[in-house]
Amino acid sequence: MSQKATKPGAPEPTDPTAKQVAAYLSAHPDFLLRHPNLLAIMEAPTREFPEADADGGEVIDLQHAMVGRLRTELVRSAKQHGDLIDAGRSNQRSQARIHATVLRLLSARSLDHLLELMATDLVGLLDIDAVALCLETDSVAPATSHGIRILPDGTIAKVVGSERDVTLRDNVPGDRRIFGEGAGLVRSDALLRLVVREDGPAALLALGSRDARRFHPGQGTELLAFLAHVMEHSICTWLDLPR
Repeated sequence: MSQKATKPGAPEPTDPTAKQVAAYLSAHPDFLLRHPNLLAIMEAPTREFPEADADGGEVIDLQHAMVGRLRTELVRSAKQHGDLIDAGRSNQRSQARIHATVLRLLSARSLDHLLELMATDLVGLLDIDAVALCLETDSVAPATSHGIRILPDGTIAKVVGSERDVTLRDNVPGDRRIFGEGAGLVRSDALLRLVVREDGPAALLALGSRDARRFHPGQGTELLAFLAHVMEHSICTWLDLPR
């Protein structure tokens, strides 16, 4: 690509003078309305009041104070706007991941295939580092049985609580009872209570991330609750249980 050569002896471009800037602003009085972000970096002049009483009262420049407040409000508004955009993009990514995960779970051809998809595909689809399906039992059983981690009775209620179906925790060490050997990777987790059968044992779908803030209590839980319901439905389908 060719570049236009500068004519020999041509003057170098210079910045506009203060007089030229003032003339341009005078000819375009709506300039700051079209570029309000400049108000956040421009300094407003202070005013002197020669008629002020030298022995007593202090005259406060309300105009200067109002401009300063407007500048602060503009910066705060811009930050809030940026935060909303970031939150919307993050929610959109989470929604796409959950939808892709649901479609993958619904493609299972058997219960064993469902467990295999959960163990192998969910980590990549949800961009997490560990996943576990846990089931409580009152009998002595191995820590892992047919892809399901076995927990003592009452463990899920202690970890998740009795009133919530989704619990999000940040800055926590991975729970070895839930994640087994993958617990060392976990620094935040999402614990989804599953109700496979009303009179059945308590169950839990656990998602873990090495990012200490990937899951945190301030997040919305609607998408994760939807994922839990799909998992319940899939398990009931392959166990031929009423839903």
